[in-house]
Amino acid sequence: MFFKSRYILEFSKPKCEVLENIEKDIFQGFPNYFGKSFKGKVSENGFKIKLMGGGDSPTFKGNFILNRDNEESFELSVGFEYYEVLLYLIFLSFILLLVIKNYDGTYSLIPIYLAILGFIIFSGYFRLRKKKSLFFDYLKNFDKDCEIIHIK
Repeated sequence: MFFKSRYILEFSKPKCEVLENIEKDIFQGFPNYFGKSFKGKVSENGFKIKLMGGGDSPTFKGNFILNRDNEESFELSVGFEYYEVLLYLIFLSFILLLVIKNYDGTYSLIPIYLAILGFIIFSGYFRLRKKKSLFFDYLKNFDKDCEIIHIK
């Protein structure tokens, strides 16, 4: 994963209830699309999901682990998969190729291309923050006492 951030989630509800709640909100096929929040899969000890709708969503991947007090907490990683970053790099390479091909010796179009590149990067960053916020809001709605701790 690229641009990965890690979190520890401490739920007040049992592991099976948390995983069942997420599993019932996973899109399984066309007939049950409406009202579903995620696409991905749930295992017996964790999940790997993406948010539905809105194009490119980061991957939310994690597992339940035992902490120091022998209590179960959830370790969550949020980031983009390698192939998603590769697609962005191919797109940016294509734009760079257009810049080089259309270069006529003047620097008049370079600020425009740099502005477009900056816009793409910043919009991706803000989309990532919004998707993380939506996911954490979903968890807070399910478990009001859920504690989210960012690991640096």
